[in-house]
Amino acid sequence: MAQKGAEVTGVDASPTLIQKAKTYPVRPPIRYLARDAAHIGDLGEFDVISAILCVQNMEKLTEVTAAAARALKPGGRMLWVMNHPAFRIPRQSSWGFEDERKLQYRRLDAYSSELSIPIVMHPGKHDSESTVSFHRSLTGLTRAGFASGLVLGGIEEWHSHKESQPGPRARAENRARKEFPLFLGLLWRKV
Repeated sequence: MAQKGAEVTGVDASPTLIQKAKTYPVRPPIRYLARDAAHIGDLGEFDVISAILCVQNMEKLTEVTAAAARALKPGGRMLWVMNHPAFRIPRQSSWGFEDERKLQYRRLDAYSSELSIPIVMHPGKHDSESTVSFHRSLTGLTRAGFASGLVLGGIEEWHSHKESQPGPRARAENRARKEFPLFLGLLWRKV
């Protein structure tokens, strides 16, 4: 976006991730800030805000959404891209296989309850960092946007484009990937 002429500000609560982002060569430069997204109100007004694969890591989503709504210019848009809250819930959803029907399915053990799920960032790695995934249903997610006075301008579900290697379950795996979207995009507008 910066290379196409946009003034870009990158915000993350993790100073380590901000330091990593600063190592990427980008011209024109991007302004990076280590801060909680609930405190972006003093950064100026924005035409567009995006939250890519981080909404599920925000404990205080209502506060973050309210701050983003205040920071958006009238007519501004905010895009959320996240793990699909109905099909990709850490430790509450998984793939299964039914041998008799040669069918891969998606198992869900919870959906409607709001959950705080600890996640190990690098399983199998000694002393791996961890984070928390905050699961919310579609109603819980959209409630935060509507409470901030935003209007839902679009919703899309995205499927994995991965293809299985040839094998006895490949056909079922590929079919299941086209049936269960693992990502969700919500586009909000400030009117």
